[in-house]
Amino acid sequence: MRRFVQSAVASLAVAAPFALAQNPVAPRVQPAEVRGLYPVEATTPEPASAGKPAPAQLEQPSVPTVPAAPPPVAPKPPAPVAPKRPTSPPLTSERPAFLPPGAPSAALPQPPRTGPLPPIPVAPGAPKADAAKPTAPKADAPKFLPDVPPPKADAPKLPQPKGSDGPPVLPPDLRAKAGPPTPAGAPKSPAAAVNDPTARVSETGRADSWRAAAEGMRVNGWVNGGIVYNTSNPNSRFNGPYSAIDRSAEFMLNQAYLSVSQQLPAEGIGFGYRADALFGIDHNLAQSRGFETDRNGGKRWNGQYYGLALPQLYADVGSDVLGLKLGHFYSPIGYEQLPATGNFFYTHSYSYQFGQPFTHWGGLLHSQVTKTVSAYFGLVNGWDTFHGRRNNLNVLAGVKHEDASGLWWTSFGLVTGEELSNPAGLPGIAAADGNRSRYSFLIGVTPGGANGRWEYVFHHYYGFQENGTANGNLARWYGIDQYLYYRATDKLRIGGRFEWFRDEDGTRVGLNRAANPNKAPLPGNYFALTGGLN
Repeated sequence: MRRFVQSAVASLAVAAPFALAQNPVAPRVQPAEVRGLYPVEATTPEPASAGKPAPAQLEQPSVPTVPAAPPPVAPKPPAPVAPKRPTSPPLTSERPAFLPPGAPSAALPQPPRTGPLPPIPVAPGAPKADAAKPTAPKADAPKFLPDVPPPKADAPKLPQPKGSDGPPVLPPDLRAKAGPPTPAGAPKSPAAAVNDPTARVSETGRADSWRAAAEGMRVNGWVNGGIVYNTSNPNSRFNGPYSAIDRSAEFMLNQAYLSVSQQLPAEGIGFGYRADALFGIDHNLAQSRGFETDRNGGKRWNGQYYGLALPQLYADVGSDVLGLKLGHFYSPIGYEQLPATGNFFYTHSYSYQFGQPFTHWGGLLHSQVTKTVSAYFGLVNGWDTFHGRRNNLNVLAGVKHEDASGLWWTSFGLVTGEELSNPAGLPGIAAADGNRSRYSFLIGVTPGGANGRWEYVFHHYYGFQENGTANGNLARWYGIDQYLYYRATDKLRIGGRFEWFRDEDGTRVGLNRAANPNKAPLPGNYFALTGGLN
């Protein structure tokens, strides 16, 4: 291997005898051919007197346009320092010590190309190559490609069929790589259509449609449970007239909740949906007549304490600005909600449990009227009814204003329509229809705005049922809920709730599971004070 490099260096020395003579121990010599110079023959310098080496004499070949250089008279130039190059392959000496004229350039070992090479020193008085018009090498000289990238040229224009305005014709080599052309009108593959921004919707295929639907889909859920204790320690273990969390000194799994949904787009027209499933004691608040129960409210697949309900199952069309919800959804009336994640407290207020609907079946038009005002309007089949003994059209309507400062908000909601006049099955009350209406008025105040620590919510409600008493008068219920929250840290809030519920005729409190011994009528005033951490 060492003999090979020695011969390669000797071959390169033919093109640069002056550099070798002045620096015979240089580790690497750049070939002069790569700069476009013609090769010259080296002459052996004769020894000078007094033991000093004489300057090397360059014997230039006979070139008509370049005269021979006179003997150098200038001081000896400093020896050039060869730049560091990547490590070469192992050296060999199996090549001749010189490159015969006319030998192909491929016979020489090519240095790795890492950029333009430094200029080659030229002896004083030697002719300089014209940079603008380089001298053409001899026919029998090795032809090396310069280590300089060629100038960029404009991309050649592809030929086009004569008399045609269609796309240009690819050359044969590119046409073979591109494959056979796609027939006119043939649909693109799903993979190609997904990556093509100009593809029509019909070309994207089912794969793209499913992928788009999956990207916007949200799946979430939670598990909620707890335990309460009644100091009276009743034998039935029922905790008063509550319709939820009504078991005393017993762990209750309230909600094992799963939700699959897709929101409406913020801009443009789109499609959304939601499907919720709830398993636990709270299923009693999410059932609908004719769906989880029969038309009369009798059980179907659920037990007395635990069961499965589908409180929401709807489709949504439109956008955040204006949309239409169709199917089964939670009632927008009131302040508290059935999902545990929508409430601060583990327990529910009397107004939620006994004074308002839980869910509706029908349609709801919702709109973001302005940046601070939203509204809704809907037509539904009464309270908590899919298909019951009475199927009456009810109206939902509401409006909400959220001040731009974030310091306060207010809302008003109403549900009204014909309903069964005796939902509790009380004696002496005719099973007739009558108008049932309920409204909620709320005000929320946050003194510090979005960064404030205190929040106060005031909720007033009023409801009535025509033909709801034994003498055919209005049955009424009303009250006030007040909530106060303090944000101790970013992850901890302290809250309190004070409520007053008035069941004037005893037609609302006690409407819960049949096994509860606390039966209506239970007229009177109900007060409750609740505190907790969240």
